[in-house]
Amino acid sequence: MSQANRTLLILIFSLIFGVIAFFHESRLGKWIDNEVYNFIYSTESFITTSIMLGFTKLGEVWAMIALSLIVICYLKLKKYNIETLFFAITMILSGTLNPLLKNIFDRERPTLLRLIDISGFSFPSGHAMGSTAFFGSLIYVLYRISNKTMKPYLIGLCLVCIAMISSSRVYLGVHYPTDIIAGIIGGVICILLTQSMLRAKL
Repeated sequence: MSQANRTLLILIFSLIFGVIAFFHESRLGKWIDNEVYNFIYSTESFITTSIMLGFTKLGEVWAMIALSLIVICYLKLKKYNIETLFFAITMILSGTLNPLLKNIFDRERPTLLRLIDISGFSFPSGHAMGSTAFFGSLIYVLYRISNKTMKPYLIGLCLVCIAMISSSRVYLGVHYPTDIIAGIIGGVICILLTQSMLRAKL
């Protein structure tokens, strides 16, 4: 991908993020949130809740840090130095920007359906942003270094993890759907920004 196209994508995703941030408290934003919550009420079960709790644990900060260190160590041992740097910078960007954005928008978490206790602000979702940055970076690295046979399966697994970790936060009642969408977009922006910073080496 050329630098011009990458810059254009950053601008587009930033614009989408800005629109969501501006309109998430609007009538349309609240309608989307309420419709999703009504759907969750109709699908809640012990098995589904257990699965969602498992995925939300996978997206916790401590889990993301541990998994990131494992990936970084593996890439470094295999002498994929540029990929290691790319992965590390993306995760640092995500971990730095998310709390900053949360404090800027200071959106309260939903109270309608709360299956777990958690504090802090809601917008954008840290789980969605962190998992997108992590597994999205992993997809890019796998695309560069993995063999053709395993590549589709590994990339598919990464996409499933992003979807399940992100949706688990809405299911458990600690995020609005608009928080999740914004978090995923934020993770994608972190990946694109890192690619732009390392454009001469990637």
